[in-house]
Amino acid sequence: MQPLGGRRFTRGVAATLAALALSAAGQEYPSRPIRLIVPFAPGGTTDLAARLLGEGLRERLGQPVVVENRPGGGSVIGVETVGRAAPDGYTLLFGESGGMAVVPAIKKKAPYDPVRDFSAIGFVAHSPHALAINSKLPVRSLAGFIDYAKARPGKLNYGSSGPGSPSHMITGLFALQAHLDMVDVPFKGGSQALPALIAGEIDMMIIGPTGLTPFVEAGQLRVLAQTGRTRHPLLSSVPTMAELGTAVTIGREIDVTSWFGIFGPVGVGRPIVSSLNRQITAVLAQPAVQKRLIEVGCEVQTMSPEAFAQFVAAENRKWAQVITAVGINRVD
Repeated sequence: MQPLGGRRFTRGVAATLAALALSAAGQEYPSRPIRLIVPFAPGGTTDLAARLLGEGLRERLGQPVVVENRPGGGSVIGVETVGRAAPDGYTLLFGESGGMAVVPAIKKKAPYDPVRDFSAIGFVAHSPHALAINSKLPVRSLAGFIDYAKARPGKLNYGSSGPGSPSHMITGLFALQAHLDMVDVPFKGGSQALPALIAGEIDMMIIGPTGLTPFVEAGQLRVLAQTGRTRHPLLSSVPTMAELGTAVTIGREIDVTSWFGIFGPVGVGRPIVSSLNRQITAVLAQPAVQKRLIEVGCEVQTMSPEAFAQFVAAENRKWAQVITAVGINRVD
């Protein structure tokens, strides 16, 4: 199979020809439905956010935006589906930090380059992670948890979404900075790890904020801290690690939130990229959209295509640093 990078020139020519054909036919973009690929199964935060944005774009663009779930391979299948599509603006990716920053950093031979093989169109939102523990642990603060874990090297365990997942690397980075020795218990996803945390099968987990409140109110979980530079509205009473003086750092503070954005294959024409970016920004400016995104654990953030491309490049460098610092082995 030809690598994505090997077709960049061909796709660039195709995009130019497609733009000329549309111009000659008097058509404006979009003139038909748009596919929005989500590289995960339905129901998660990524899927919910994509559907919310897709509905807003449908109203503004006057064409259906069909969300298509392509899970598998830790998001690789969905990402590659878009990478191999025609660069005409009709196949887009609702990408996130795992597939567009973590996967390329942890793979020995990355199947794609998120900077060279894709067109960055628009940033959508970011989401922090919460450090949650089973309430049976006799600690009520982050400092207390660190002291408790230090006194029990190798005795506490934490859940993750598998080797190399953001939850695995963020927890590993936290443990490295706090000088903790804990055991990783991998799951296939956060939705499977959360019940194990509630049941006390694992002691702690760094996980997204969505859905934690009922278990905190029921006394089953405690949320001790959150990552990111500012407090998320769903966790307004929970301090950030930076506030507590335990910022996750590698020589400097690092924002370890998850993020979401829209990408196209490399070679999407500048007029289409600019138009989509404007429409995405307009949808995200709506108070109802912002409120719903907060409810699923996200906060709106927009960028120009140029700023978004630079952000993605920086994220890839960051996660490569994290992998090295935590000592995670790169995978095939």
